[in-house]
Amino acid sequence: MVDYFSSRISFHSPLSSDEDLYQHLQSFNYAFRVSQVSSNSAAVIADGGVKKSCIAIAAAHVWSNNVIIKELQVNSVNVTSLEAELMAICTGLISAIEIDDIHNITIIIDSITVARKILEFKVDPLQNMFIPLASAIKSFFSKDGRNKIHFWYCPSKA
Repeated sequence: MVDYFSSRISFHSPLSSDEDLYQHLQSFNYAFRVSQVSSNSAAVIADGGVKKSCIAIAAAHVWSNNVIIKELQVNSVNVTSLEAELMAICTGLISAIEIDDIHNITIIIDSITVARKILEFKVDPLQNMFIPLASAIKSFFSKDGRNKIHFWYCPSKA
């Protein structure tokens, strides 16, 4: 999928220096603002984690036209932090894909590693979660040649 749709999937994360982080955050803020003024764009803010009580919370907020149009939350037990992040991305991205006339989706996450795992072509213990999401992404791209997904890393200190 990455080879076939490579021009329509992008990952944005800073390099290691503070100057790179500053430039990344400036670009990130601009990308989010642009996603809010276009009627064909949506932004998904996704975050997942495991609390001390071993309960995982995956939350996603879907924004369009400068308004939160969906607030989604999934709770689970016996999952890892990686799985909780993936649940948050899945929940938000699939909800955004289902919105009519959306061509650009900006996913804001604090784990770019999880986003990259979705599109890796290798056997993974989380494959049962990746396959339905990869299938939804493929359908989204196949539906319209204008459709794009941008993954933006937002560090927790930002």
